[in-house]
Amino acid sequence: MKSERFWVVVLAVTTFCAGLAAGVLFSIERDRPETPFGAYEARMVEAFDLDPEQVVNLRWILRDYEEKIESLKESNIAALDGELVRIGREHREWIREKVVPDHHRQEFDLWVEGLPVLPSTSPRPQ
Repeated sequence: MKSERFWVVVLAVTTFCAGLAAGVLFSIERDRPETPFGAYEARMVEAFDLDPEQVVNLRWILRDYEEKIESLKESNIAALDGELVRIGREHREWIREKVVPDHHRQEFDLWVEGLPVLPSTSPRPQ
């Protein structure tokens, strides 16, 4: 098989397969759909140094909150403003109690009031 055409085809197929594999690997991280609370989640993880279990809990709470907001949108949202506020406070309290580590709760309370919180530089307690 000294044909140049054969080697060009082998090179093209190899390049195609390598590109396909790289595309699959790079797209794995991008497969997660962007949620309305994606930026909020990222800021919480960075600011409060959440461990993987806490991130899972946070995602569940935010997904539940998003579903409840969507169900309210289907009805007259202006008439349900008080209900929306109640649901928001309830989910914020869940995040505070079930996700934010005890040593970061005061920072979280400041954060929800609109004050900036810088990422923690101290190591996590063991």
